[in-house]
Amino acid sequence: MFTPEFKRNELRLMKKILLLFVFPFLLLSANAQTTLVYHTVVTDTNGNLIPWYNPNHGSSYNNGLNLIWNFWKNIPTSSGNKYYMMDHSYSATLQGNKVGGDQYAMALSSWALYYAYTGDTELIQNMVYIANTYLANSLSPSSAAWANLPYPCNYSSPTLPVYDGDFVLGAGVTQPDKAGSFGNELVSLYKITGDTNYLRAAVKIANTLAAKVQPGDVNNSPYPFKVNAQSGSLPFFLPGANYSANVVPTLLLFENLKSLNQGNIVQFDTATAVIKRWVKQFPLTNNNWGCFFEDIPVYSNTEINAVTMAWYILNHQNDWGNTWQQDARGILDWTLSSLGSHAYDSLGVTAIYEQSSDLKEGGSHTSRFASVELIYAEKTGDNSRVVQALRQLDWATYLVNFDGECRFSPHGSATWYTDGYGDYVRHFLRGMAAYPAIAPDSANHLLGSTSVVTYINYLPYEIIYNTFDNSSVEVLRLTSKPLQVKLNGIAVNEVFSLSTDGWIWTDYVSGGGSLRIRHEHAKNIDILWNGSSIKSVTENENSLQLFPNPSSGMVKVNFSTTENEEVKIKLTDVSGRLIREINITAHSSLNTETINATDLQSGTYFVQLVSKNCQSVKKLMLIK
Repeated sequence: MFTPEFKRNELRLMKKILLLFVFPFLLLSANAQTTLVYHTVVTDTNGNLIPWYNPNHGSSYNNGLNLIWNFWKNIPTSSGNKYYMMDHSYSATLQGNKVGGDQYAMALSSWALYYAYTGDTELIQNMVYIANTYLANSLSPSSAAWANLPYPCNYSSPTLPVYDGDFVLGAGVTQPDKAGSFGNELVSLYKITGDTNYLRAAVKIANTLAAKVQPGDVNNSPYPFKVNAQSGSLPFFLPGANYSANVVPTLLLFENLKSLNQGNIVQFDTATAVIKRWVKQFPLTNNNWGCFFEDIPVYSNTEINAVTMAWYILNHQNDWGNTWQQDARGILDWTLSSLGSHAYDSLGVTAIYEQSSDLKEGGSHTSRFASVELIYAEKTGDNSRVVQALRQLDWATYLVNFDGECRFSPHGSATWYTDGYGDYVRHFLRGMAAYPAIAPDSANHLLGSTSVVTYINYLPYEIIYNTFDNSSVEVLRLTSKPLQVKLNGIAVNEVFSLSTDGWIWTDYVSGGGSLRIRHEHAKNIDILWNGSSIKSVTENENSLQLFPNPSSGMVKVNFSTTENEEVKIKLTDVSGRLIREINITAHSSLNTETINATDLQSGTYFVQLVSKNCQSVKKLMLIK
C-alpha cells in the first residue's frame, strides 16, 4: 500500500516544498492590492500562492478546519433546530431558502473523519442530531414505488425541518443518488454508535435502490436523477432528469452492507455489476459526468461525479481491474482540461469549476480534486502533480474567514452548508491522509483509516483508538516517534513493509513524522511514548475487566487498585456523554462493582476506570 519508493519520493518532494513554504521571512511577499475572497493573497518569491494564515501547510489547514467546525456548531437555531436543517446557505437570520441535495450526507461524511482527527465527541453528538432529525422527517412511505428513500428538500415548508420533495420539481420528487449517499453515511454512523436504527434505515434504502437498478445507456443512467417517489413517474420535461453519474455512494452502500451481511445481498451484487458495467461503457468513454446539483434545471457536467469516481477507482484497484490507473488518470486529466480555471495562473494555481453550466471555481471542488491527486500519488508513486495539488488546497484556504464562515466561490457571496462545510472538510483530511507530510507537525492526529474509527482518545503520552473492523490500516501524523504500538494489548514490531501486523515510522525534515499501522485481528490500538506510560498501560491492561461483555444490562466491573485508593467508574456513550458514575474507596487490591444498564438501548458504550495512579478504558456492548 505504501511502497518504499513512495516514501523516498515523499521525503524528497517535501524537502523541495519546505524550501518554498517553511521560511516565511525569507520567502514571503504579499501583494496588498490582490484579495482572494477574505484575505490578501500571499505568495513566495516566485509569485506562487501559499496558504492563508500560515505558510506551513499543516498549521494552515488545521486552523481552517477548526474555524469551520466552531462556526458550524455555533450556527443559530430556530424553534430548537439549527438553521442548516432548514436552509442551504448561512445567514444571520433564517431565510427559508430550502436545503441542498446531499447536505446531510456530506456533513456526516466530514464529521466522522474529523472526529478521528480530533477526538471531539461533540462531532458525534452533531451527527446523531442531524441523522435523527432527517430520518424522522424525510422518508417516502413503504408503499411508494421508490419506498423508504429520504426526500432531499423541505420544499413545502422551507422554514421547517420537514422534507417532502425536490428543490426544483416540488413535492413528491426524490433523488435516488442522494438517498444512496445518505444511506451509506448511516452505515458509518451505525458503526460508530451501535444504534441499529441507522442500520435498518440504510438497509431499506439499499434494498429499494438494488431492486430499481436499470442497465442504462448513453442517455439514461442506472438510476434517474429525479423521480416521483410515490408513483415512479419520471420528469421527462426536465433536461438531464434521467441521468446522473453520481453512483459511487450507492456502490459503497451496497459494499458496506454486504460486509455486514445485511440486506438483499444477491440484489446488491447484481446492482453493483450493472452500475460498474454502465460506468465503464459510458461515462468513462464519453466523459458525461452529470447531473448532481438539485437547483440546476438543465443538464450539467459536474466535477463531483467525475472526481468521486476517480477516488473510488483508486481505492478499489483489485475490484476494478487492471485499467484502474489509466481510468483514474483519464478522469483527472479530463477534469483539469474541461473544468480547470485559468483565472489564477499567475499564482501558479489551477482552481476547479463546479460544473459546466455554472462556471464558478469552488473551494470544495478544488480541494476534492487536490485530495484525489494526492491519493493518486500515494497509490501509484507518481508525485509529478503533488505541488499542483498542494497549491489547490492552499487556494481553498482563502475561502475561510477569521470566524469560520466558508465561502463557496470567489464569484458568489453564498456560504453554502454543503460546499463550505460537509463537502470541504473531508477533502483536506483525505489529502493529509494520503500525504501526511502536509498535516500539522505540532500535534498528534489520526488522519485516515480503511475502517471506521469508533472511538479515539488523545492522551499526553498515549493515543487509544478503536476501529469497527479487525482488519484495517491507519495513518497518523505525530510529533515524535512512539516507543510502542499495541494491538489488543499485544505489542507489535516496527516493520519495513505493511504486509502483516506492524507499524512503519517515517521521519520528516520539518519535525515529527507519520505512523502507519496495519492490524488484521485487532480493533483496539494503543500508541505509547514514554517508558512510564508503557509500564503503566501494561500493568493496567488487566486492571479493568467487564463481565459479561456483550451484556444485556447487568455488568460486573472487576478492577485492581492499591488499597484505600479513591476510584471513579464512569459509563459513557460514544459521544462522551456521562451516563453513570460510581465513586468508591477501594479497600483491597481486587474489587468488583456492578453497573445496572438495563434501561439503556443496545449499542456501544465505554467503561472508564479513573484513579490517582491509572486510567483504563474498556468498550462495552449492550445487546437487548
